[in-house]
Amino acid sequence: MLAPIMKRSEVLIIAMDQPLDSDAQIRGKVANLERRAARQSARFANLDFNAIQQEVNRNLLKLPLLFSGKYMGMPDLMNYIRAGRKVRTIEPENVSSSYSFANGFTLNGIFLFQHLRKNGYEPSLVQNYSLANLPKALEKNPLAVCISSTFLYLDDIKEIASRIKAIDSDVPVIVGGILAKKVLGGGWNVAPQTLEWISGFKGKVDAFVIEGHGELTLLKLLECLRRGKRAHELKNIPNLLIFDDSGKIFFTHREEEQVLLDDTAIAWSEIPRKYLRNTLSVITSQGCQYRCRFCTYHRLYPKVRYKSVEALRDELRQIQGLGFVRHVRFADDNFTANGKRLVSVLDMMREEGFDFKWSAFARASSLSSEVVPHMQESGCEFLNMGIESGSRVILKNMDKRLDPDQAFNAIRLLGEHGIQTLGGVIIGYPGETRETFQETVDLINKSGMNYYHPYLFYYSKDMLVHEDRKKFEIDGVGWVWRHKTMDSVEASRLMTEMIGLIDQGFTDGQQKTWETFKLLRGEGYSTGDILRLHRLKRDLQVAQDGKTGEALDQEVSSILDRMEAVMRANHGMPSDG
Repeated sequence: MLAPIMKRSEVLIIAMDQPLDSDAQIRGKVANLERRAARQSARFANLDFNAIQQEVNRNLLKLPLLFSGKYMGMPDLMNYIRAGRKVRTIEPENVSSSYSFANGFTLNGIFLFQHLRKNGYEPSLVQNYSLANLPKALEKNPLAVCISSTFLYLDDIKEIASRIKAIDSDVPVIVGGILAKKVLGGGWNVAPQTLEWISGFKGKVDAFVIEGHGELTLLKLLECLRRGKRAHELKNIPNLLIFDDSGKIFFTHREEEQVLLDDTAIAWSEIPRKYLRNTLSVITSQGCQYRCRFCTYHRLYPKVRYKSVEALRDELRQIQGLGFVRHVRFADDNFTANGKRLVSVLDMMREEGFDFKWSAFARASSLSSEVVPHMQESGCEFLNMGIESGSRVILKNMDKRLDPDQAFNAIRLLGEHGIQTLGGVIIGYPGETRETFQETVDLINKSGMNYYHPYLFYYSKDMLVHEDRKKFEIDGVGWVWRHKTMDSVEASRLMTEMIGLIDQGFTDGQQKTWETFKLLRGEGYSTGDILRLHRLKRDLQVAQDGKTGEALDQEVSSILDRMEAVMRANHGMPSDG
């Protein structure tokens, strides 16, 4: 019997789709939300679904800076200043000489690249679809295109897959990652409306990998493709959504993957330099032991897994050996949750004396006067914390297991040790009132929190709060909802007030401020200068809301002069990295 003919082993990875500037990203997000609302509106006869979503969008569009006709995050405003105070059009050809998230680093992409190469494939990595020359990338006639859903909406994936198929209708398109798991992991228990919508991906996406990890499933899938099987012939491979011969959705059987986190450590010295940046991300654990009622993460990764301290030591040594990394972002869901392990990690980092600084997601209740000095000594300079609310009532409703005093004391303690803080807060959680909202504002103002990021409460049946829907009289889904004490329109309006009410903490609208921090630290800006730039950006927003005419022009010019001075002091030019 003849052995099967083995096909090519090139695999194209698309890791994210980050628009080149904030204006495109924000407008795209609004369009996506309105498309989603149109699909869901028929399910909620008691809500004027489309009208509510549009009103919420109008409020959320007041959060970012609107300047010179463009929505601007910090990078866009800095590009405006560098271009002689003109709007600079960011294109693939000039993005490397601009401040832009589009030229960023993707840990999911790097991991897939390493995983496939280690298993005998020849991967090429597109870190950002917005920068890709897709026809050129497909010239190699790859075995498959793998799209990660970690940083994408499914609508975006559908568009990307459609373009891939328009160029090469025969290349299999595989979609995996956390969003695919979140939306489709329930198999036949997924809402019929969602499955009906997913049926529209036929002819565009050949297979969805719906296992939380998916590394082993992907290898089985690629091996079958390499042996000449078509995507619709893959019914024996676990953890897939595929389309059968008649075009109908088919879920294959489920098998939980057991992957040791040590096996996911990146061999940084073996990753091509073109894929790396001056700021890199590292995972040391996965999963969360807490069960906050607004969160779905425990459903995706119910078990907490840890990378061994020795595996982490080797990984960080390799980063140190690269010689160009200024900042490491620990991308764990909760870097500080396991106190004993945290001490071991901090002791290891202090022993090694790494040159780079670092940041992480942390839990305020884990930060004691014993551990924070060790964090500082090991190079910590920035922590994200899920504060969620300044109200004990709301925190109890959330089952957050955090007291506002704990958050206040942690922020103060970190500040005393030179570690900047960013607090994530949820506005509109069931039980929210104007009074509980004010408690959150007061906590930010009085604690000395450097940055905050407001989230509009997002309602999903996959959250534990869904069990409380009768208690709180919750109706709706996503960002279109109402409950006993508030609706999403009022909550989004309250969010717009925060810029004026909070005068010592800063945000970058709906941009993730920690991503701005990473970007600018990678470019050599100090933590103090990054904070100064955010303070001036807030001053610009407040001035636009309160002044007009010549007085506004003078104030704007003065603010931009001061921002330019900060940029000049830091040379103001993005590096080639």
